[in-house]
Amino acid sequence: MSTTVAVLLLLPAAVVVGLGVFLLLPLRHPLPTESDYSHRSTPWWHLYYGKKYLRSIKRAAKRSGLEEHFRSQSFDFDGPALAEPRRIVIKAVGDLMARRDMQGDASRHLWDEIGEYLFDADLKLGNLEFAINPNWVIEKIVRYSVPPSYAEMLLGDPRFGRFDLLALANNHINDSLSQGIRSTCDHLDALGLTHVGANRSAAEQDRFPILEVEGIKIAVLAYTFSTNDIPLEPGFEFGTNLVRFNALKDEDYDPSLILRHIALARERGADYIISSHHWGIEHEYYPPKRLVERAHDLCDAGIDLIVGHHPHGLNPVERYRARDGRDCLVFYSLGSLNTYGLISTIHKFSQIAEVVLEAGMGKDGATVVRPRAIALTPVYYSRNRIRGGFEHRLLSLRKGIDALRSGQTPEHYSRKDVRSIRYLAGQYERYFCPPGIEYR
Repeated sequence: MSTTVAVLLLLPAAVVVGLGVFLLLPLRHPLPTESDYSHRSTPWWHLYYGKKYLRSIKRAAKRSGLEEHFRSQSFDFDGPALAEPRRIVIKAVGDLMARRDMQGDASRHLWDEIGEYLFDADLKLGNLEFAINPNWVIEKIVRYSVPPSYAEMLLGDPRFGRFDLLALANNHINDSLSQGIRSTCDHLDALGLTHVGANRSAAEQDRFPILEVEGIKIAVLAYTFSTNDIPLEPGFEFGTNLVRFNALKDEDYDPSLILRHIALARERGADYIISSHHWGIEHEYYPPKRLVERAHDLCDAGIDLIVGHHPHGLNPVERYRARDGRDCLVFYSLGSLNTYGLISTIHKFSQIAEVVLEAGMGKDGATVVRPRAIALTPVYYSRNRIRGGFEHRLLSLRKGIDALRSGQTPEHYSRKDVRSIRYLAGQYERYFCPPGIEYR
């Protein structure tokens, strides 16, 4: 055999081995990407994304200083005493994903472990990451438009309660175009569920909800970084609140819609502003520095609490002191409460954020609303085959690891659940559980 023939025979094997090594070896730091379908045209992008999918990147970008920044956070809130103080409890989760196999008995135990805790709050928030559209059903890995029955079990549980408000601004709300946006809003309206971030008219885009809780007016806004390269139809550009949070260049990031909504919220008497942000980079433990800087700017502009999601995993939480002295909170990603098409253990990991607000009158007689405490409840999404079907459960990481460490394995745990709970407990304690925050 000639040398040329030998090289030609060995070359494909070498390429396969090289790709395998590249995909399996972890990357220490992320590369700058926008994580948007419109930027997925190169083979390199697909290869890099596939590598992150297999092994999430656990370090922040080089020279960003973000790891030290998040480790140095303090969550000991203080402030002068308020007259007529009131307490408001907000609980939020990240992405709620549609699944065909969650219907009926498959989800009857879904909320058993966390439902009572999650739905015992003054205001419960989640992100519904699919279109509800019985007239155009799409079930693909990256495109979801489903009948109402797919959403039913995700909205709550009769034993415990349901969400008060669902954010709809995300990269899947436009998956069945304007028809899906309209039908999703119509369906939630029929159920009496408040929603924000998807709009049936230009006027509706500015009619975001302002909810009164304990006499305090709380405005809730919502925005998405992308619609997965499915353009909003001509004449329907208002269909969802689109802001390119992830843009690599500042000139491609335009927050004017958010700034307009902040001004409108204050004009309408809002005492506190929550903003749901579908943003960030998939399969990375830390947000990019540009996202942190943009979050700070939005807090300076008037947002009090940012609830983030999209990266298919957790990102840290931050306390930021705005220029006017307000204590703002940013949850960069709460993860996906349940998943579709994601198989890695870390992708099935999320957390419930609990924010306790104190409201009252300051010395000057003005209404003051400020955070007093934060608690985090990590959750593992379990999906096990049983009796020819599936059983879905949302498991409390704290309850699970406490039981396992005491030698007691819950009877509904599979061997996969045991391995996953042990692994996630280690990841959570190392990367995501900041000092000073209660871990439940």
